[in-house]
Order: sequence, then C-alpha cells, then structure tokens
Amino acid sequence: MKGSAKIRMLFSIAWLVMTVSLGVWWWVLGIRQAKTISEISVTNESYNELARVSWMLKWEGSFFISLLTLGGITLTVLSYRDQKRSKLITDFFSTVTHEMKTPLASLQLQIEALLEDSKNKDLQVRLKKLWKENNRIESQMANAFYLASLMQGEPLFVESVTPKEIKESFDHKETNLKWIFASDPNTKLFLDKKAFESILKNLVENAKRHGNASSVEIHVQMKENTIANHKICFCIQDNGKGFSGNWKQLGVPFLRHKQTSGTGIGLYIVKKLVEKMKGDLFFKNTEVGFLVQMEFDTYS
Repeated sequence: MKGSAKIRMLFSIAWLVMTVSLGVWWWVLGIRQAKTISEISVTNESYNELARVSWMLKWEGSFFISLLTLGGITLTVLSYRDQKRSKLITDFFSTVTHEMKTPLASLQLQIEALLEDSKNKDLQVRLKKLWKENNRIESQMANAFYLASLMQGEPLFVESVTPKEIKESFDHKETNLKWIFASDPNTKLFLDKKAFESILKNLVENAKRHGNASSVEIHVQMKENTIANHKICFCIQDNGKGFSGNWKQLGVPFLRHKQTSGTGIGLYIVKKLVEKMKGDLFFKNTEVGFLVQMEFDTYS
C-alpha cells in the first residue's frame, strides 16, 4: 500500500479501533456505575428503576457498539478497495509507458535516418514535424511514468554524478541549450540522473512551449550554505514572457492558469522529483523571461 491510499487505510483502521474502544469503555463504565448504585440502594422501587436503567444501558450500548463496528469495517473495506483501484491504475500507467518506450525510440531513430537520407525539402519539413510530435509524445509518456512512480512511492536510483556528466548526457536530447559553468563542472552530486534529465526536459519544454522562449541557458554555480557545506545551484533562465499567474499554484497538477496553459503535470513532477532528491526549488520572474533555481548539496 502506497501514498495517500495507505494513509486512508491506516486512518480507517485507527478510527475503527479508537471508536470501538471508547464505546466499550463507556458501556462498561455505565453498567458498573448502575451496579454500584443498586448495591447502595435499599428500596425495591429504586432497585427496580436501576435494573431498568442497567438493561437499557446493555442493549443501547450493544447497539451503539455494533453501529460503530459496522461503520468502521465498512470504511476500512471501502478504503481497501480504493487502494486496490489506485494501485491498478498506477500499474496500468507504468506498464503502458514502459511498453511504449521501445516503439517510440525505434520510430525516433527511423525518422532521424529518413531526415539524413532525404533531399526533398517538403518531405524534410514533414519529417521534422513528425519528429517533434514523436518527441512530445515520448516526453508525455515519460511524465506519465514518473507520475505513476510518484503515486506508488517508488524510490529513485540515486548515484554519484557531476554537472559535466549531466550536460554530456542531456546534450544528446536537447542540442540548442547553452550551459554556463561558474564552478567546477566535476563537483560530485548524489542524484537520479534520469530523473534530473526529466526535470530539465520539462523545464526547457515549458519555457519554449508556454513561455514562447527562443533560447534557454543553464547556469551552474556554487552557493555557500550557512552550515559549513556547499550547495550547487542550477539556474534555468529563458528569454520568454515569464509568468503572470498565482505563484502559489505553480506545480499544482491539473490546474490551468490560463486557457492556453498546460495541465501543470510537468512542474508537479519537477517539484516532487527535486524534493525526493533532497533539493530546493524556486521560481522567479526576471527582467527578461523566467528563472527556475534548483539547489542540491555537494559532496567531496
């Protein structure tokens, strides 16, 4: 059981145990008090009245405890079914995205081969459009995979990497990207390399698609922390139109800031992946464009 479904399941069980325990305690206490008072009473009239009250306590208490138990069991069963349904959905997304990776990659290679061989300009234009659409679908499938992984609470594969290694790997996927190193590019970080590349891809695509940016730069620099260690900062700066919506809602999934804006899934995944890699994320408007700042601890 993962994520919110697990929390609901545990809450249901805790609610069942707590309410039934309180009901039983109240019931036993009432019967004991009625018995104690009856032992003190001397008249038949008061004794009969207390016997009637004791009988009422037993039956009403039994009925109340039965309702509590039934309600708790029902809530637990519904939570368990919801958890199973949620797991089936996330497993479906994981399976589909995993199975689609190979044919999408194969199609991408075939399009690139046709672009190299073809001399027909009209055909090249169409192939480039097809290449962009295929690349967009591949990016969406990757987002679906990470979203399913985040919903299931799966751990990331954290390893020792350097900004230089990240640049060399990401350059194959995004060629028109300018890297500016103001610090040692061989500084060691502990990150999930594929997850970090997914973060960069989402941020670059958001800058170009929704910010209408024509260029994106990544500045890598050291930032001294107050706790005697250092942080490395990745600043993704574009020359687009920036952001004019509610800043607190940035990264909220399925929330459109405007009619032309996206679903918010990309920034939500960025936010969650940065958190899982124990980093800090900041969004800022600049004089020209939009700035995303990510900070991670460095290790010697």
